[in-house]
Amino acid sequence: MIRCRKILTVLICMFILAPTLSSYAEEIEDLIDIFESNSKIIAIIEGKKTITFDLRANEQVLWRDSNGHLGAFLTNERFFVISTSSDAWQALPLRLGESEKGVASLSPYIALLVTGDRAIGYDAASNRFVETQLPIDDELLTAKADKYVAVVITSSRAFGLAAKTSAFTEKSLHARETIEGIKITSSKATIRTSDRLLTFESTGFTWKEHRL
Repeated sequence: MIRCRKILTVLICMFILAPTLSSYAEEIEDLIDIFESNSKIIAIIEGKKTITFDLRANEQVLWRDSNGHLGAFLTNERFFVISTSSDAWQALPLRLGESEKGVASLSPYIALLVTGDRAIGYDAASNRFVETQLPIDDELLTAKADKYVAVVITSSRAFGLAAKTSAFTEKSLHARETIEGIKITSSKATIRTSDRLLTFESTGFTWKEHRL
């Protein structure tokens, strides 16, 4: 009887701890270390391969981050990203003064940069930049990359980018429709507005609409 009780106790503990253990299993180790030294940006991939890139004379680093399979630098002239599967830094030129309005975010699989009039994404699977134009004079409400999705929300549009896709997916907001809440998880973005619920999932590649 005592043995049965012990087994039952163990099973109950495993059931309670399962969600916690699962969440730890989903965590992704940072596989890239990045540095700036002597006018160079440096990436050390998985502690083995070192890849460098020379900055220009007046180029200044404004932001940097590494997460999971990606590392990124934002300078006053370019947006740099490198992944564990690439052999070189990928550089996207920026217009004069564009980086001053830049909002950057990095997840284990997606790098995101939003400037005054465009959103730029980089996917670790494809190792290339994609971009979309933002509406002129729109207010930026949110720009964030999580594990498998990145979203950009302005006062009139919602843009979603999923890992392993080649383009942003766009959804227009209605006239006088207001944003009441934004929630972003590893594979899903949810926007609650005054009229409806909008969701973007990493597996669907489209915005779904649910009337309130």
